[in-house]
Amino acid sequence: MSEGTSPKQEVMFWAGDRPIYADQVRQLADVATEHNSQTWKPANVPAQKLFRCVESLRDLELLLQTAGRSKSKVKQRRKLKILHTPLHSLVEAIRDLANDLENNPDTVCRLPENARQLVPQIRSQLLQISTIEKGGLLSTTRDKISAHIDRELSADEMQMLLSQADSSQVGLWLHTCVTVLADFIKLPVYFWSCQPNGEGSLRIMFKEPFVVTLGLDSTGKANRLLDVHMIPTPPRYDVLQLLRRVVKNSKWMFGANSIRITNFVEDKPDDSWAKSLKWLPRFSGSAAKKSEPSVVRRISTDDGSYMLIPANVPFFVKQSIQRITKLEDLEGF
Repeated sequence: MSEGTSPKQEVMFWAGDRPIYADQVRQLADVATEHNSQTWKPANVPAQKLFRCVESLRDLELLLQTAGRSKSKVKQRRKLKILHTPLHSLVEAIRDLANDLENNPDTVCRLPENARQLVPQIRSQLLQISTIEKGGLLSTTRDKISAHIDRELSADEMQMLLSQADSSQVGLWLHTCVTVLADFIKLPVYFWSCQPNGEGSLRIMFKEPFVVTLGLDSTGKANRLLDVHMIPTPPRYDVLQLLRRVVKNSKWMFGANSIRITNFVEDKPDDSWAKSLKWLPRFSGSAAKKSEPSVVRRISTDDGSYMLIPANVPFFVKQSIQRITKLEDLEGF
């Protein structure tokens, strides 16, 4: 047993003579709570950008809950007005994530085949529906009546502006964001880290479902591999559950005949990950381009080899750890 392992940890399976342990259940960090070293925190650029989306979604979930419980239409409309600010932030955060998926070389190299051609199409559909460009409706409502009150607007002008962005329109913007994020979280590009019990080590997940525990020297630099764990649920499962709650709490925004997300369906193994391109063109007015299929391959513990520590690791893992633990299969420890 290595220094990073508790004696009570369950062994999931053996790779040669190496035990692979079961990691504990962990949640994504929440900036509104007290610091918890055991939660998952972003460990690379796309994870940080996804985390920005999560924080906006959490704000939206709270506003949607309180608005949905209100019997007063006036109070609902006031909550709706406030909601424009975190919704605008969410669209911006998804746009930034899409830019990273398309343009960051360290991210692009982890995408499944043909995914890079689909990402800009999804981003374009998102921005055509959820209008955050200058002069767009969402941008205007956020700037003039939500983030602050424009001093040059009259009461009549404020009412007219808010009436243009009624609940079903805002709901469309919101469900567009949910649709895009439900696709983006499928991509195998996110690294997450946490602090295991005890000092002198760091636990990082580069590739689901495996978490590696790295030993740190006196300067805080990773210099050795201690253990490998398997996670019961990945961090993106927390994102999916948040998306589901947002959709559930947004039902009040839609009329009986409004088109909205009603449920989530698991992809089949050979399905393209970019399901949003089948739905969004109906509302953007811009048809999706024909592209080659792109599938995220599912990880199986029956596979013969795994790249547990990739070549381009995050900034806090130095080159030394690559030289010591450049592993492609579990039996090579």
